[in-house]
Amino acid sequence: MPTTDTALVILAGGLGSRFGGAKQIEPFGQEGRFLFEYACYDAMQAGFQKVFVIIRPGMQAIVAEQLNKWIQPARYELIVQEQSRPKPWGTAHALHFLFDKWAGSFLVLNADDYYGQSICQTAKSLVQNGVEAAALAFELGPTLSPNGPVARGLCQTEHGYLTDIEEVLKIEEVNGQITDEQGRAHSPNTLISMNAWLLSSTFLALLKTKVQGFLALHASNETIEIYLPKVIHEFIETGALKVQVQEMPAAWFGITYAADLAAAKSQILALEGKQYPRVFPEWI
Repeated sequence: MPTTDTALVILAGGLGSRFGGAKQIEPFGQEGRFLFEYACYDAMQAGFQKVFVIIRPGMQAIVAEQLNKWIQPARYELIVQEQSRPKPWGTAHALHFLFDKWAGSFLVLNADDYYGQSICQTAKSLVQNGVEAAALAFELGPTLSPNGPVARGLCQTEHGYLTDIEEVLKIEEVNGQITDEQGRAHSPNTLISMNAWLLSSTFLALLKTKVQGFLALHASNETIEIYLPKVIHEFIETGALKVQVQEMPAAWFGITYAADLAAAKSQILALEGKQYPRVFPEWI
């Protein structure tokens, strides 16, 4: 019988170029937590078994010190995104380091996004219902930043499954209209990916092969990246992967720019004492 054990995977290895620093370790709330710790708490409440945090070299000590305050070492693992150049190779490259470390399903989230308290329970329910791959999608409008353009993965669906995902750059709302870098207009309720994916260990085998081929082809390139949404799109096109789409409530907020930080911190403070305790119970 397939396992329903579920892990949370946090992608925390980015450079934060537009933000201007390591936004994944910015302090939030009254206890100075990392933003992704709220997802860890939600995972614990939903019955997840473990958290994997994928970080860039040099971040191990600060992340471990913070998580050790309430998570037992057996419940989490730090995975270093080893790389041969200063710039990270992208989200697909980061995730491929999970290969051979987890045998069940897992929920992938960005470290610098807050996805709402229900996302972990939704993922757990999907796993219990036998779903192996799902895009947990959001409406475009609430994910825009008032402080500058953003990139988003626009989703096309058919009969509840993802058929296409297009990475669109420089999306912003100006004078009440949402447009992208090509001048195309988009509806605020367009479904988009915020890199929240439910996947399984069988996907990791496919991903490892894809990433290894990519690295062999682009070994001397200092800037190119391999992104998880693009890889998933390619697997859908070839029939190697079937991805269900689960629409999520508009509870997302994140920090793309430094100017986004104050609002995000204010929103976390508003959630503490209501959806989250100030002091998290120990995850043993």
